[in-house]
Amino acid sequence: MDTDLDTLAFATRLVSELGESAIRLSHVHWVELTASDQPRAAAFWRDVLRSAERLLAQQGGHDTALAAIARADTIRVNRPIP
Repeated sequence: MDTDLDTLAFATRLVSELGESAIRLSHVHWVELTASDQPRAAAFWRDVLRSAERLLAQQGGHDTALAAIARADTIRVNRPIP
């Protein structure tokens, strides 16, 4: 795997400061930038997301990272859907 050092450094810092919330934060940024048609920035955040997932899997075990990934994929709607 080819991981950019900037991406790895950023993901490491996010994981050290936010823990499992780093996955949620990077997922939100990735989705927002993808929706706003900014492919280079979206690619950066996608790589940060994958690196954060790998770092959490190494630190806290595979189950913790999988649970965090599942929470990141959950969509919350605060209004009723017609």
